[in-house]
Amino acid sequence: MALETIALKNSNFYAPRFEVEIEGKKLAVDVSKQIISLEIEEKLDEGASFAFTMNDEFNMTTQEFRWLDDPLFKEGNKVSIKMGYGSDLYNMIIGKITRIEPSFFSGEVPTLTIRGEDLALDYLKKKTPERTFVDKKYSDIARTIASEAGLLPVVDETGKADHNTKKKNDESYLAFLKVLKDKAGVYQFDIDGRTMYFVKPGDSKKEILTLELKKDIISFRPSLKTTGLVTEVEVRGHNRNDPRNPIIGRAKIGSENIQEPGKKTGSQIAKERYGDVKKVISNLVVTSKEQAEAKAKSELNRASDGLIEGDGECIGLPQLRKGINIRLEKMGKRFSGKYYVKSTTHTIDDGGYRTRFTAKRNAI
Repeated sequence: MALETIALKNSNFYAPRFEVEIEGKKLAVDVSKQIISLEIEEKLDEGASFAFTMNDEFNMTTQEFRWLDDPLFKEGNKVSIKMGYGSDLYNMIIGKITRIEPSFFSGEVPTLTIRGEDLALDYLKKKTPERTFVDKKYSDIARTIASEAGLLPVVDETGKADHNTKKKNDESYLAFLKVLKDKAGVYQFDIDGRTMYFVKPGDSKKEILTLELKKDIISFRPSLKTTGLVTEVEVRGHNRNDPRNPIIGRAKIGSENIQEPGKKTGSQIAKERYGDVKKVISNLVVTSKEQAEAKAKSELNRASDGLIEGDGECIGLPQLRKGINIRLEKMGKRFSGKYYVKSTTHTIDDGGYRTRFTAKRNAI
């Protein structure tokens, strides 16, 4: 979708707006007007966080601050935030208040900053005791963890995990799931509201936004890096049943995810510039050829994903979210094209509404 279409729908972006709900109650207009800045940050494999800062005032009679001492802004309270333009608002985050930061300066209006994280905080991000999953697929383990966290699991099927798959003592389930997604092959972990995703990356899906330099994009700083690219990954996994004969899995040139058809992937570029560049991994214990091949493909994709990465900023777009594809134009032949968004930061303050983002591209 071109930005002109969205601009017309949103009165050319003249009326950025947000709504904050706390414990199911939408903040009244007079309260929302005290919020001087609002920011939501989201990252793939990490979840999301929010922060908003508001003016406060001290009541000399009661010796209390109007908002700092209000039970509405209490740690643990559930918060949902929408952002957008006019009446066209998008759900951005459902989370809980985790930090309260007042600022007091003599002669100036006191302020109160409220910070919080998504609903994965309570279960997934805390360190917990060791746990073993026996004879399960990686996808089965992900479903179990999501359900225990009170999240809706959206999970793509994977191969079978080790006979005994252990979560380390004092390791969080968030860190554990990141390990599992790499072992499973080319998978992505994400949290969106009350839903947890353990799925194949969406970098092959169609772009939903097209942005142009000097027209839609305020700034974009890409970096093309060919160091670290490989043409093949070979996993020589330790075979517990037959230590003399390792279990071998391979991922060869051009077998990365196809992010943009017709373009050369990172491994193909490596072949042109450096010849054969093979990476061998031999410090793993694997139980099957399927598992070794999944790990090899994961490593080949990881290498090619570092081909082009960039940071950008544009007019505030609530549609611009982590895990979507966008097309960037007027960047020259090598840097124009399809990008997969890894993270976004949405900010509304006295400067208006802006969206910063990071994106990657595995082919040119």
